[in-house]
Amino acid sequence: MVDTAGSDNQDGQAVRLGDLPPTVVATTEIVIDRRLGRGGLGDVYVASERATGRVLAVKFLNAEAAALESCRRDFELETRVTSQLEHPNIVPVYCSGETSGERPFYAMRLIPGRTLADAIREFHSRQLARDESAEERSARFTELLSQFALVCKAIAYAHDRGVIHRDIKPDNIMLGRFGEVVVLDWGLAARVDRGERARLSGEESILMPTVSLAEPPTDRPSISGTPAYMSPEQHDGGLPIGAASDVYGLGATLYHLLTGQAPYDGDMAAIRGNVLAGRLVHPARVRRGISPAIAAVCVKAMTCAPADRYETPLELAHDVEHYLADLPVTAYHEPLRRRLARWARRHRTIAQAGFASLMLVLVVAATSAVLLRRLASDEYRARQAALLMAARLAASTAALEIDMRWRILEHEADNPALVKALMAHDARGETPDIKDMEEIQAALERISGVHRDGLCAESWLVCDVRGVQVARSPRADTIGQSFSHRDYFHGGDRDLPVGTAAEPLTGPHRSSVYKSTSTGWLKVAFSVPIWSGPEEAADRRPLGVLVITFDVGVLFRAIDAIAEWNASRRPFTVAVIDLRDDRLEGEAKSGLVLENPALNTDVRRLSPTVQIARAPPEVVARLRDVSRRRHADPHAITFDANFAPMTAAEPIVIPGRPGPLSDVGWAVLLEER
Repeated sequence: MVDTAGSDNQDGQAVRLGDLPPTVVATTEIVIDRRLGRGGLGDVYVASERATGRVLAVKFLNAEAAALESCRRDFELETRVTSQLEHPNIVPVYCSGETSGERPFYAMRLIPGRTLADAIREFHSRQLARDESAEERSARFTELLSQFALVCKAIAYAHDRGVIHRDIKPDNIMLGRFGEVVVLDWGLAARVDRGERARLSGEESILMPTVSLAEPPTDRPSISGTPAYMSPEQHDGGLPIGAASDVYGLGATLYHLLTGQAPYDGDMAAIRGNVLAGRLVHPARVRRGISPAIAAVCVKAMTCAPADRYETPLELAHDVEHYLADLPVTAYHEPLRRRLARWARRHRTIAQAGFASLMLVLVVAATSAVLLRRLASDEYRARQAALLMAARLAASTAALEIDMRWRILEHEADNPALVKALMAHDARGETPDIKDMEEIQAALERISGVHRDGLCAESWLVCDVRGVQVARSPRADTIGQSFSHRDYFHGGDRDLPVGTAAEPLTGPHRSSVYKSTSTGWLKVAFSVPIWSGPEEAADRRPLGVLVITFDVGVLFRAIDAIAEWNASRRPFTVAVIDLRDDRLEGEAKSGLVLENPALNTDVRRLSPTVQIARAPPEVVARLRDVSRRRHADPHAITFDANFAPMTAAEPIVIPGRPGPLSDVGWAVLLEER
């Protein structure tokens, strides 16, 4: 006999159940084995299901939290959300219930393995110990990035279901022994409004307990999460929290993967202040060797403004996968040399032929070097020649870096849009118009955007002819203040008393080295005048000053590698010394060390006072003597036999510039260790 009772399928047609009831009840008995871990609200135990023998992880709300209605509601929310998120990279929930003592629980899959935090810690500890080959390290790094991309896709799936996690961090990501990657701990999850893209994905919204789908989602502005991985809007507590907050959390997790440490440290107040101010130390400053492309992906995901981050975690995952596949990423504009390297990898035959030719040249050069060394009767002179060559190469490299920035500034000072906006502003005298200043700001934003990757500038500034800052990229509350006393405006050798009126400079200028009030790092500013017309114009007049500021170390990154090359097979120490006076400590002093790999980067970051290191007065005196000899005779030998160990010095001189501009007042000092 056929039972005609039933329910409707998706097409609205009746489904015959036969002799089956419309509902069934499943019961199971769970045997608790041992406690696996303990959190703020819940305890996790290893257990087994008696009927099937399946091993489980069971999470109980602890006794203290079970007595609070708010904690019970949050636990019910976590259970409901985790149960409905059916994705290979989200832990599946098998059943839920309450103990006889009214302690709620839910049972989920037990994943033997370790957290992503443990995997990152092991990866970086092996790097420090140097107990694995470069190929093994590259394979492990690729595996970690691939696992991170799977996490991004799991979070993207949750967003399509209308749920945000709000507590993404390496400790909440589990890595199984057989390649499983699972996102855990949805206790802070919240429902958000699904955008058009999510609604078109075909996924249905998560059904929250006691929440109607007709009700608008709450922003849940309370401050919840792990401070070092929370987005600015989570720290603020009053801003709407949406999918962009999870993108920030993913970026913070990627930062931890790349550097081996959380993006921020300190107490809650210090972390909150740094996050809201966007004072993120670039990954490459924390740990050398990080690819600029993957670092740019991380920084974009952690941008302060939600609109400037990746729109979805899926876009972040795609950029990570593109990086792993040796493809360009959207967050980074690759320089020509990287594009050429990729071309060579994809056209191996042509590249190998070119490489063979290069090797032939190198063999000839190496053979010539061997013959020259055999002709040298004194090994000491060979070492001396190598040291001198390295010193001059380092000084020339630094000079090119400085001159390149000046030439870019001089070119952009003639930018028609910038000049036009400044002329309109100048015509109004001391009654500026907001519209004029916005046009100046827009022109500066376009200029800084073009050179963002090439110059690594911290900021771009425009001061009008009276010294008032009328534009800054990135924007800051200094716009509208007068900086006529600063040496980068008037072109003098030091700052004037605050409030002093001065005329704008008339040629390129390098400021005195100063210390950033926000980061403690040593900074320098380069500036050029902005004119109303070409040099031959009769009515030409100054309109203001264009300025860029950046970390001093940016200028000397290219010379760090020189310390690794030495024809005498002895390691070098490279230092850059400021021969001019500075007033970092209140009074005029010289000999400031601008670059020295012996000053550990991590130590400098943790203790900004280490930034102020100075060469002894006798070293400064000898370096000034070297600089005078080199200016008098470009072929002068700048090896100083009075120094021990063997030392060579070379002033940084910019060729093709007039006298005052050619000598920037810095010198390179090389010595054998």
